[in-house]
Amino acid sequence: MPTRLLFCTLLGGLLFLNACRTDNEWDTSSPPYEPVYNADPTTKLIRFQPPRTTVNGGNLYTAGNYVLEEEKDSGLHVISYQDAANPKKVAFISIPGFRAAAIKGDYLYVSNYDDLVTIHLDSFNNLQEASRLSKAWHLKDYPPFVGVLFVCADTTKGTIMSWRLNENIPGTSAKCRRQ
Repeated sequence: MPTRLLFCTLLGGLLFLNACRTDNEWDTSSPPYEPVYNADPTTKLIRFQPPRTTVNGGNLYTAGNYVLEEEKDSGLHVISYQDAANPKKVAFISIPGFRAAAIKGDYLYVSNYDDLVTIHLDSFNNLQEASRLSKAWHLKDYPPFVGVLFVCADTTKGTIMSWRLNENIPGTSAKCRRQ
């Protein structure tokens, strides 16, 4: 039994050490990923729009006689259930960079990229932003891929919207890496 434990410990240690890459083991012949920025302030504008079809639905929230259904990465569907037998979509709240929502009392709290926005829910016909806390949390400043080289993010250039492979930059110029 002690021999088996020793063997497993040594094997685990070797596998762990083998998982770490040195600077010389990165493939710098591949082009790096680079962030795509948007510094336009209207990018974070929350809009009230006509209803639309749910494509990638998520959690449901109740607010009075309404249900709010998440649409991943884009906002909330507003569904009226005043007539419980015939619920009806009445609007869509477009929230760019949407990830999560919560309701407490008469307020809806939503993520809007890296901002936390509070919306007063007095009427779904007249949504009003009550407050905005800028940079409430840190967005990932690296691409959603593993084992890649990438150009380090500079958040002073704007909000990171996505990542793209840049064939025009040599991999040797990438200063950031993701294991």
